[in-house]
Amino acid sequence: MSTEELAKQGYLTTSGIRGKRFGDFELLELGSTNVATLAKQGLEFTPASTVSFPCTQYKPPKRASHCKPDAVYIYRVAGRPIPIAVAEWKDKTKLRKSEDLLSAAEQAVVGALAMGVRIAITTDGLRSRYIDAVASASAGKIVEFDEIRDFTPAVLSDLYRGESDLIRDPKPLAETVWQIIWHATKAEPKDCLLTFVEIFMLKFLSDNLPLSILPADFRFEVLLADPDEFSKNKGSSQIEYYVNSIRPKIKQIFTDRLLVQDSIKKKIIGLTTIASQTTIINGFAFLRSSSTTTISSYNRTFCEILQEFQGFGALTNIDPEFKLRLYETFLRRSARQQRLGQFFTPRNIVKPMVKMARLNALADNSVVLDPAAGVGGFLLEPLLFPDALPGNISFKDGEPQQRVKLIGVDVDVSTNILAKANMLLHLAEYVRNPDTTTDALNQALTDTFILLNENETLGSLLQPPQNSVDVILTNPPYVTQGSSIYRKEIDHVAGQRNGVSLSEYYDAGGLGVEALFLRYISGALKPGGQAFVIVPLGLLNRTAQRLKSELLSECNIRASIQLPRNAFFNTAQPTYILVLEKRKTVSQSRPPVFCGIARSIGETLDYERVPTPDDNDLAVLADLFVHNVQNPPTNTIMRATDYEGCAFAKLVPASSFAPDERWDIVRHWTDAEHVVLGERAETINRAEFIDLATNTLQDLITELEQARDELTSLTAGPSEKFRLADSSRFQIRSGIRIRNVDLRENPGEVPVYSVFTRPETVKGHISLEWLQKRNCFPEPYPSVTVMATGASAVGMVFYREADGVMTDDVVIVQPWSVETEETWRTEAEIKGEEPVGLPPYDIDLGYLAVALGQTIAQGGYLYEAKLYTKRVRQLEVDVPINKDGKPDLERQRQIAAVVKRLDNVRAKLQETGAWSKSVRLS
Repeated sequence: MSTEELAKQGYLTTSGIRGKRFGDFELLELGSTNVATLAKQGLEFTPASTVSFPCTQYKPPKRASHCKPDAVYIYRVAGRPIPIAVAEWKDKTKLRKSEDLLSAAEQAVVGALAMGVRIAITTDGLRSRYIDAVASASAGKIVEFDEIRDFTPAVLSDLYRGESDLIRDPKPLAETVWQIIWHATKAEPKDCLLTFVEIFMLKFLSDNLPLSILPADFRFEVLLADPDEFSKNKGSSQIEYYVNSIRPKIKQIFTDRLLVQDSIKKKIIGLTTIASQTTIINGFAFLRSSSTTTISSYNRTFCEILQEFQGFGALTNIDPEFKLRLYETFLRRSARQQRLGQFFTPRNIVKPMVKMARLNALADNSVVLDPAAGVGGFLLEPLLFPDALPGNISFKDGEPQQRVKLIGVDVDVSTNILAKANMLLHLAEYVRNPDTTTDALNQALTDTFILLNENETLGSLLQPPQNSVDVILTNPPYVTQGSSIYRKEIDHVAGQRNGVSLSEYYDAGGLGVEALFLRYISGALKPGGQAFVIVPLGLLNRTAQRLKSELLSECNIRASIQLPRNAFFNTAQPTYILVLEKRKTVSQSRPPVFCGIARSIGETLDYERVPTPDDNDLAVLADLFVHNVQNPPTNTIMRATDYEGCAFAKLVPASSFAPDERWDIVRHWTDAEHVVLGERAETINRAEFIDLATNTLQDLITELEQARDELTSLTAGPSEKFRLADSSRFQIRSGIRIRNVDLRENPGEVPVYSVFTRPETVKGHISLEWLQKRNCFPEPYPSVTVMATGASAVGMVFYREADGVMTDDVVIVQPWSVETEETWRTEAEIKGEEPVGLPPYDIDLGYLAVALGQTIAQGGYLYEAKLYTKRVRQLEVDVPINKDGKPDLERQRQIAAVVKRLDNVRAKLQETGAWSKSVRLS
């Protein structure tokens, strides 16, 4: 028995046989030492006496124990060296013929079976072949593992543990590494995240890229040596070697300064040249040095992190859940989350929004855009879902291909880097494939995630696309306080951008950056295109009539879904999913709006975010929305109507989302329905409560000041009093007698209004046939109604749309006479036409409701002073007039609009008070 080779290579030590480190394994480079000698020198295995394998090209030794493998790989279990693989090295000139290839494979299999191991490898130093020796012996022919990567410790780990197809969840790894980085550097969560992602990328690339692209000296494994030994061999510490050698190599492979090549994307953004300014890494917290702290002083911490990654195992297949959960880990780890939270949307919100978008139905070369892309969840998550965009990204002839064009724009360099790294993880199968070049991968990242920071205030707003995008999925930033800087920047942009003057393009009013993004979105969509946008509640219930009018001139509202408070990590601010659809024509009808109250999103809304898959209202609403789009209602939706038997979903008439209406949706559920839904008061901390309350009150104060100034100006002009008793100008009548028993016995679709304190409250719905039998019909025109009785309701005035009926304790007022209405109808009949619109009038219905309400309030009517028709006829209203002494319709309408906004502010004040009383502070 000769041990000369083992001794010469330094494998024989006082503590037994020990090879060179190879990741978690050890390597014995041999060629002259037989199997029997290895067993006698301490490797724990029993040499086989015979090997049963039908060799056709290789002539095995007579005794199996005489096999001399070129290399043996060892794994230590409780300190015991156990062989797990053998390898045969051949000069590439001896592997040109099929017979040579088969001979080498047979030699490796015989050597593996002689040592009782499963893994047999043949290699010429460039290409490796991985053979399952046990399966080969059973089949009587060479059987290979399904593995095409270059041979690395990660590949050996996957083969040995049978984990090539095992999906790993690195969440525990992220938790541990975060703690290590933070304790060492006290860095912000964003810097900790960037550092983790940087080291994660190194391990991921080392485990998947070919050696020809990332050579051995630039891989993760080279850093695993003993620090003293490493310093002796490399002349520096591991962390210095990483910063000065490995890091630049990765940046060289995934270089910045690439140009976007996709002509469709360049055209949409409106730039002939778009240069990438980022790579996949550039955030390393340990680079922060001072007079007392240098990069080398972090080496122990850096090595500790490396060992955590090494202990985790190969980063071959990564759990799809982890690909966004990674960022959640770092969000939960700090109270100072605001900066990081700006670019993160929880996956349990991303997924249902992607479902609602029905991306799988998009045609080739359609465009999906996120103008505030952050880490890229809205564009990358669809790649994981079978009903969205699986296989959307591919590579052909060294070039990236996208069936549906994905564009993610952002202004922040760090988030653009994170998005690219995130995309690389989503393309892991292509990273592992030697036929996919890193140039092609890098081009795919560059073409997908675009950094627009020419103007760091405006970002993507600087280049608004025009009528060119099929789907927008986005969560734009929320800023109201201090948002005037965006308007100032827009005013200072000279010339046109993407064919428009920004100062004119964004001149639609509205507070906050989100208002600018809504203008960006409505202009970007193609006719028929849809946008799924997360917006703050304040945007929807703010009285931004001009903004809403402009938005509705281009888009229909398809859905408004309330998310639960604390759905986002970094804010308790209430948020909504607003779905818009670009109108195809000016005259296109408006579909009913799908409204939903999501009380849950499939995970707890606290710090822990524990999955609760059986409690996910948002997922249910996403399915119902898709059902509604695919199966639109055939009947006209006249009022808020429960949808498909779901208590937290309704279809609401589009008229309820007019420019002068609030666009939040809780008002479409009655108090009793809210009780049934079991909505609970949320818990927020005191600092969040102060911020939310302050922002809400500041918004309300701004709106109140605007309303006061407008009312002062509008009411300063001349006016004249008009008596309601003037039958040449008004008609006044009572409603009809409808009892509760009539409603119970004759249910139908016609809403019945009675004496209630809230305008949306109905007494019930009556059958049209029942009304017709009594020669009664729904009101054909809108009207103003006065509550004639009721302790709380008497004297209340409401504007009512057509097609309802009023009970006999409600007085109906319309600003045209009976004769005027009859004449108008007769003239239309003579022409053979149906009357269109309203009979001629010179007092606006909306203003009449305002003026009549003011008159009644000033009169101090109490319950004893019942306001039946006789009493109402005694009233008079003050009406603005023009210089000719005639009623000024335009000024009336303006006053009515301001008063309606004021009523909305009063309602929001009441809601804010109720919220303040009910919310629990932690």
